[in-house]
Amino acid sequence: MKSVIHILLFTTTTLALSGVASAGPAAIEAFADGEVGLDFRHRLEFVDEDGFAENAEASTLRTRLNFRSGQWNGLDFFVEFSDVREIVLDDFNAGAGATPGRTQFPIVADPEDTRLNQAWIGLQPNESLSLRLGRQRIKLDNDRFIGNVGWRQNEQTYDGGSIKWQTGSASFFYSYVMHANRIFASDVPAGDNGHDTHLFNAAFDVATGHRLVGYLYDIDDEDIAAFGTRTIGLRYEARAELAGDRAIDWLAEFARQNDAADNPVDYNANYFHARASIALSPAFAPVAGFERLEGSDRAGTAFRTPLATLHAFNGWADRFLATPDGGLDDVYVGFRGSRNGIGYSLTWHEFETETGGIDLGTEIDGSLSISLPGSVSLLLKVAHFDDEDPSVRGVTKFWTMLSFRL
Repeated sequence: MKSVIHILLFTTTTLALSGVASAGPAAIEAFADGEVGLDFRHRLEFVDEDGFAENAEASTLRTRLNFRSGQWNGLDFFVEFSDVREIVLDDFNAGAGATPGRTQFPIVADPEDTRLNQAWIGLQPNESLSLRLGRQRIKLDNDRFIGNVGWRQNEQTYDGGSIKWQTGSASFFYSYVMHANRIFASDVPAGDNGHDTHLFNAAFDVATGHRLVGYLYDIDDEDIAAFGTRTIGLRYEARAELAGDRAIDWLAEFARQNDAADNPVDYNANYFHARASIALSPAFAPVAGFERLEGSDRAGTAFRTPLATLHAFNGWADRFLATPDGGLDDVYVGFRGSRNGIGYSLTWHEFETETGGIDLGTEIDGSLSISLPGSVSLLLKVAHFDDEDPSVRGVTKFWTMLSFRL
């Protein structure tokens, strides 16, 4: 399959370039009529974690430069470079062996790196169908299973091909992935995992405000055999408008997972997520939910999400990036809102193992975002996890982040 994708990528690129050359100045002008993007994101992250004599203090700046061409006969292309630099504060462990001299500090997974973040050729023969070949960002649904890990300074992108078809109330997405370019430094083994992975996602608007999504994610990570999984699931999300600009949103999702590819452990595990929120006003929307990732008393048999944007789930303290062997139950309540360019949220979590009901701890997360003039935004975030079991370390994390775009 990889050979086929490589041939298709080479053939498409060759045909595109030869087509542009033969078309002459008109095609070149169309491609050149594109957009240049430049953005910066500076973040301070402070971590006070049990078990470490030293606290982590990280100051990192991410710079992205990209260009998206104009379109010619349905063809276009996009290229993006990303650079992450440490600025003054570097008392942190960047993880995965990127900073071997800093293991006395907690992990802040933002290593220095310069990379080709995206580079793809696109073809859109009609309004319903689009294809991409190359290095690309993939985000499916809420990123719970397939995402770009957008919170970290280095993004997770994918090498391969994808097809998206959308018409009326239905959409279909398929991607074949050859590599996952992970958030870790490019020069460490964990930074680039070979894949033979297939991603299917189909969505249907069954009625106004009601959406049904079915998916199959067949993940074959050739570098980490334990990530070999096959997940099939169904997701239902809905929204009901009420009087006075109020609305109720709810979500129900179920998935079944089993081992795949060269995974050395034979297992099956289920996933369940239910959430409801009510927007009483733009300034106040309470939310409550329950998420379960099944486990058992056998090591390596818990439900796992190796390509997810993990920071968005089970608390911002990142205590459960890997599901405990006993599984995980996450009960959460909170609220969010926005007013006059200021957004805010507060969420409380209680964690237990799914098997045995062992108390793991509680967490509270809060954020404040401020939109400033000139495409500038400021974000303040805090997460405090109070452990109840020695298998999980207590931690307090604090972030300030300034983003701006030219």
